[in-house]
Amino acid sequence: MMEESRPAILFVEDISDTRELVEFSLQQDGFDVKTVQTAQEGLELARRKSYALILLDIGLPDKDGLQLCREIREFDQKTPIVLYTAYGELLDEQEAARAGAQGCLRKPDDTARLSEALRGYIGQT
Repeated sequence: MMEESRPAILFVEDISDTRELVEFSLQQDGFDVKTVQTAQEGLELARRKSYALILLDIGLPDKDGLQLCREIREFDQKTPIVLYTAYGELLDEQEAARAGAQGCLRKPDDTARLSEALRGYIGQT
């Protein structure tokens, strides 16, 4: 019963250290986090289960996060999607919005306030 009240987040990130740090941090802050390493795994999970929010790394090994965002938007227009990247200079917020993302956060600057930022996006739905 307690599990139901924890917002579920899907986090797609290929770097294990980042994945584990963010997963731990978000779980401590009351989220139920599912992590995967590739865009393909993320796409399959997004099709099978609904999440309160999907957090995508931009630089994934099999395709970039913007492309993954577009593909998720083909079947899910409602779930907030936030792009999360260390490469701020590669992140064009207009391009992210056109791909269907609600926002962009930068690593590691936004990591400390990640839970707070994600709650803001979840609250907008």
